[in-house]
Amino acid sequence: MDDDICAYSKHTASRFPVEVCENIIDMLYSVYLIDQVEHSRALHRCALVCRAWRVRSQRNLFYAVVLHDLAAIEKLSTVLDNAPHLCEYVHEVTLIGRTLHTTASPLSLLPIALRGKLPKLQAVTIKHVSEHEDWYPSASELESKSTKSLQYLPLHPRFSLFFSAFTSLATLQIYESTFRHFSDFARMIDSLPALQILMCIEVRCMALGSLPFSMKPRADGVHAPARPFAPNLQELFLFDMDVRCVQRLVSACGPQLRQLSVTMPFCHDAEMVLPGDPATEHTEGVDLTLCTTLEGLDIWLFPHFVTDGQSPDKLKAMLNSWESDSEGPLRRIYLQPSIPSIFTRQDFADLLGTVGRAIEEVLHESSAPPSADGEVGEQGGRWRIVIHLNDWEVWLDWWRAHVQECFPTFARSHGLGMYYRPPANFNETKWKDSNALPPMPITNT
Repeated sequence: MDDDICAYSKHTASRFPVEVCENIIDMLYSVYLIDQVEHSRALHRCALVCRAWRVRSQRNLFYAVVLHDLAAIEKLSTVLDNAPHLCEYVHEVTLIGRTLHTTASPLSLLPIALRGKLPKLQAVTIKHVSEHEDWYPSASELESKSTKSLQYLPLHPRFSLFFSAFTSLATLQIYESTFRHFSDFARMIDSLPALQILMCIEVRCMALGSLPFSMKPRADGVHAPARPFAPNLQELFLFDMDVRCVQRLVSACGPQLRQLSVTMPFCHDAEMVLPGDPATEHTEGVDLTLCTTLEGLDIWLFPHFVTDGQSPDKLKAMLNSWESDSEGPLRRIYLQPSIPSIFTRQDFADLLGTVGRAIEEVLHESSAPPSADGEVGEQGGRWRIVIHLNDWEVWLDWWRAHVQECFPTFARSHGLGMYYRPPANFNETKWKDSNALPPMPITNT
């Protein structure tokens, strides 16, 4: 059977110009973790089809490396030692698996084994796969017996020192992982001298602890350490992360921050251990006072924004703390559903109505009254609202009408926009009533 498959593959490959095959191989790249795992396996198979496919397949395989455990890291290190020219190929590394929260966690070994071997590394992704995620292979019985499960990422005491060797690393993404202390997380971030983008999705800290020294400001707003915290970090994407951790990062990175993405309502981790005197750092929302260069605020909305009774006021407080300067850059607020599949279209349209009322109240409080033709004052003119929606074209007019109704002042002053595109091929990106058709417009006969 295998001989028949190989013969068919060679026959099929020879029917097309090699450039066509290379273009298809190049399509095996994705920002989605599930796809990355599958594409890595596919590229391994492509490299074995024929000599013409091998070079392009191996190049793409090493461009974005997917590692699953200690053995995979050791194997990659050996390959790079034996073929040093491949070191230049590696631009992205994804560390994913079920062992990250165990005594066999490969994270601490990663910067040690690959030290000095990845001169062009641009991005690292760390993803802990939980037991309930069935898309990823289950741990073998032998692995389960030989490792001890932990509640957090076990890091070497000098991990941040080893991690700092990745001097070209510009993007760090961490998914569904838990740190023992917030200070461990902060040291990891601060160790990367070239870090520009940090994305954290469902990242937890078991203990908040006192504010790390590297994050402490002076009375005049200048940081006390020799250099500011993560001095090149300009984009923060913080999803489902405790608001106290979010505020620490925002305050520490504020002076150089240009893009901030958060989820609302803000998350409060009830299990996180707080410092002995929690009153010294009482955080209910996000203060943007120090974010003097912030240009974009991206807010991912959950349904209970409407029902928790506090989120509209917290949104207004956050926007009021965003310093206004008529001479400064245009301030953009991006709004989108956290997970479209938990909303019907009408649910999210109603939620936008609540958000719109809160934002327009802030606008009217911070700007001159609208003129007779409905245009906002000078200060309000520096704001722009952009709604991100994934839906079919047949719903475009329905959405446009609802969005304009939710933000009437911005619509009149041309300060309202929509970023509209078809949903991706994932159930999470589709509305709960995805298969419904828009209501027919009422016409007068």
